[in-house]
Amino acid sequence: MKFLEALNTFMGRVSEVVQPGQFLQGRLASASNGLVTIQLVSSNYIPATQEVTAISDNITFIRILP
Repeated sequence: MKFLEALNTFMGRVSEVVQPGQFLQGRLASASNGLVTIQLVSSNYIPATQEVTAISDNITFIRILP
């Protein structure tokens, strides 16, 4: 099983994605074709929910939260 295929089993779960110089936290929306999409939760810094796409080769690690 490949990395992105394994991530697909966690769709909809809250996760943290770490890239050099960037930290994303939100719901895992999709993982395919070398891209991982996270639906960011709203906060004081982000007034509304947004989707952010990260290139999987640039991801340092992903933590799936309970």
